[in-house]
Amino acid sequence: MELHLTARQTRLWQRLLALTRDQLMGLSMQIESTGHVDSEMLTTLAQQFGLDEPLPNDRLSQRVLCTLALAQSSAGLAQIFASNWQVEDIVLTFGTPQQRQRYFTQQRIFGLATLPSQVTTSSTVTATPVTAGWRLSGTVKAVLNVAQATDYLILAQTPSDAMGTFMVAADQPGVTVGSQVIPLGLHGLAMADIQLTSVPVTAAEQLGQLGRGQQVMQRAQSLGQLFAGAITAGIWQHATDQTRQLTLTEQPPLADLSPVLALTAALQTSVFNAAQQADDERSFTNAAQLAALFASQNALTPFEKLMPLMGELAYTQHSPLVALRNDVAALPLIVGTTAQLALTFAATSLNDEDADVPTTGGRAVPEHLVVADLHRVVKRLNLTKDVPVNVGSIATAKRIVALGRGAMEPAVLLQAQQLAKWIGAAIAVTQPLTAMEQFSVEQQIGAMAVTVAPEVLINIGVAGDDDYLAGMAGAQHVLSVNVDEQAPIFNHSQQIFVGAAAEFLAGMVAALN
Repeated sequence: MELHLTARQTRLWQRLLALTRDQLMGLSMQIESTGHVDSEMLTTLAQQFGLDEPLPNDRLSQRVLCTLALAQSSAGLAQIFASNWQVEDIVLTFGTPQQRQRYFTQQRIFGLATLPSQVTTSSTVTATPVTAGWRLSGTVKAVLNVAQATDYLILAQTPSDAMGTFMVAADQPGVTVGSQVIPLGLHGLAMADIQLTSVPVTAAEQLGQLGRGQQVMQRAQSLGQLFAGAITAGIWQHATDQTRQLTLTEQPPLADLSPVLALTAALQTSVFNAAQQADDERSFTNAAQLAALFASQNALTPFEKLMPLMGELAYTQHSPLVALRNDVAALPLIVGTTAQLALTFAATSLNDEDADVPTTGGRAVPEHLVVADLHRVVKRLNLTKDVPVNVGSIATAKRIVALGRGAMEPAVLLQAQQLAKWIGAAIAVTQPLTAMEQFSVEQQIGAMAVTVAPEVLINIGVAGDDDYLAGMAGAQHVLSVNVDEQAPIFNHSQQIFVGAAAEFLAGMVAALN
């Protein structure tokens, strides 16, 4: 494979080829005959890949190399790992540091619904707010890795039409796996619907901000298209190798093999370049879509070229090309048909629509506010309308004004309380303020304290440590105020005000008047 690999990637590629040659041959035959892959086998293989650490700068390039190598032995096994790596990437991109530590402390296998076309604007799973978070109910269609998954990535819709993504443990009460669907190829891949019945989740299980669930799943979809291209390239290489080994004549002339070799090299280059773009935190969606479309349009072309070279064997049940053709033919179940892929590519590329998804960090650039903008903010967030008389606890409040170290001055506290009263918001605090006489631990936001999911959260002087960020992850709209323009809270906010808390609060009170 003629790719521009670093020295470390070259060593990885050589190790992967040795692994597929020396150890996966027998395993792939076992998978083809039994159609089953157990979790222990996957854990062992992951360790042999040397990919236990999920955070290298070139992690997606590494995953693509692994997929290319695996698919040269078992396309089903390659798809199992690819689906797992899609969710792994979502946790790393959109998750908090605490979530990253939680889901990568030990080896896990993730389940993911197939995303064969544009992510729909609605979900068959609904998230009903409760005191401790949400309860998920509904059906998730065609989930991959159901036989091995420890956790599922779920897209759900809240009553306010905000889409959210949640991690749900496979052994959680209320999770039921339906009858498995047996695909035409990709043996070993377990696929089935799952039913969720009042499954409890908290902010600690929510990935990304509420309302950005589609954005999360669109990135997962783009990665699925990227991996599908890599799997197709691996299958084509496998078919070429089998033809060379089983041809009934001398080695086929290079002229006969060159069309297939050219297609394979072009697709390998395409998927690897797209992975490099993602690792470099550049737009990669169009590149991934193009690779998947190219793979789908040419899916069976290599077999048309190779079968005559193998002689009569190619047209019997003993031909290895039959199973490989079935593997390629099953991929539309995962990423969609050629027509669907073409439509998706056209919508995001030819129409000049910016449908790219975020890279590492998973956050859109926040809007910077000044005092003159606050009248517009009050209007946009409807802060003067539907003001609740009884705001309740911070766990159930629809509006929250949260106070941190930067809001401890008496004059600022008074202004913040006045703002909260006028907009019908509950007052919440960070841990340092719980030591003050007027506040209590019941008002503290945090994964280890109270998790919240308000429609509007206004942070005043909050820096945003990991515990606080996990506790506020359920907020739909976050506006944060801090004098430090590098405050972590700004990376998790839609709107930010860099300046003194007193200046912001005076501007908000004036805007409300």
